[in-house]
Amino acid sequence: MSTVALKKWGNSVGVRIPSALLKEAHLESGEILEISIIDNGSILLTPAGNNQKGWLEQFNAVAKATQQEETIDLNNQFDEEDWTW
Repeated sequence: MSTVALKKWGNSVGVRIPSALLKEAHLESGEILEISIIDNGSILLTPAGNNQKGWLEQFNAVAKATQQEETIDLNNQFDEEDWTW
């Protein structure tokens, strides 16, 4: 557990998260977090869902498969829910 101080930042107040905690939480500078208050008044920070997570890996897999004249199935939740075929 670490202790940090709240600091004025424009019209808001910020807190610095120690690098050891960022590393333990598998977070990096610049990541988007959702902030909420839980029942006991504690502040909860949760990584925001990244809708593009994994796209680069899928693109690279398609590019590699195309070069090897193979086909692969890359269906995702967007394909299944938002498109009408």
